[in-house]
Order: sequence, then C-alpha cells, then structure tokens
Amino acid sequence: MTYPNAFAGVKKLVAAEALQIISAGLGIIMAILSFAAIAGAANALATGSEASAAGAVASGIGIVLLSIGILVLGIIATVFTLIGLKKCSADEPKNFNIAFFAAIAVLALGVLAGVLTAVPVIANIMRALSNIANVCVFVFTVSGISELAQKLNRSDVVNLGKTILILMVAGSVLSIVGTFVSGVFAIISAIVSLVCYIAYLVYLTKAKAMLESN
Repeated sequence: MTYPNAFAGVKKLVAAEALQIISAGLGIIMAILSFAAIAGAANALATGSEASAAGAVASGIGIVLLSIGILVLGIIATVFTLIGLKKCSADEPKNFNIAFFAAIAVLALGVLAGVLTAVPVIANIMRALSNIANVCVFVFTVSGISELAQKLNRSDVVNLGKTILILMVAGSVLSIVGTFVSGVFAIISAIVSLVCYIAYLVYLTKAKAMLESN
C-alpha cells in the first residue's frame, strides 16, 4: 500500500459522510415540518382553529428535536472528518491540512449555531458560515485525493473528483440559501444536499478502494 495514512484517513471520511447522509435525511423531515408549522400557524390565526394551533406547536417541538439531532450528528461527523483529514495530511499535507483547519471552523460554527438556536437570525448566519467553511473542506479534500490519484495514475478518480466538486459546491450554495428561506425551497435544498452527500460518499468509497489496491 503506497499511502497507508491516506487510506486510513479516507476510511474515516467515509464514516463521516454516512453520518452526514443521515443528518441530511433528518434535514428534509425538518424542512417539511417547518413548512407544516408555518401553514398551521397561518391557518390558526385566520380561522381560530385549535387543531391547527396544536399542529403548529407539535411541528415546532419536532423541529427543535430534529435540530438537536442534526447538531449532534454533525458534530460527530465533523470529529470523524478531522481525524480522517489529519491522517490523510501525513501523505498529502498541501491540501489536506487546509481541509483540516476548515473542518475545525465547521465544528466551531456548528456549535455556535446550536448554542444560539434561541436567536434564529444569528444561528442562521452561523450555519451559513459553517456551510461556506464546509465548501472549503470539500474543495481541498477532493484536491488532496486528486493529487494522490494523479501519482497513482488514476485519471478516472481525478475526473470523477472534478464532477463531484462542481456538484458539491452547487449543493452547498443551495444549502446556504436554504438556511435563510423556509417553505418549499428549503425542502428542495435539503433534498439536493442529500443527493450531493450520497454522490460524495460514492466518490470517497472509490477513493478508498483506489488507495487500498495501490
């Protein structure tokens, strides 16, 4: 095995991405509940319906619980990512070190967003900044894997990395916008994020297989 540290690191990144997929799935449910809560509250105000008001409250409780779950999964995934990137940097320091420090920023901003949940505007800003830092993690992780792939003469992994990078950046932009927008767009944003995470997991799995076989 030419790059044992990178192989061990990418294995951690695969585990982290699996958690991100679960988190993205919960994000879709939360977006749907948010839409339901807004609709229920509007109907309760317009008609005075107690059932609509109760539904809106129940949706609100669900949103809070899901937010906590997403936060916890996000923190665990980021810790796995940090461990993985640190291991990878032993074989390719140029890109993976930058990705490592960007992941630290993702973790710090995610914690701040969770702490400031009671102040939605500031919490959303923290989440948006976290998403921006996450873009940096994606960019430099893919760049690091591509560097190793070039040295191993794996042009297929290099080319796939370029496609995944475009997809992840586009998905991250939608996710940033979705942070500040509720309703149907937030649901679409959450679904796109899930698709991007799955595509990224496929890429990381392919990278892991490449490193294991060389």
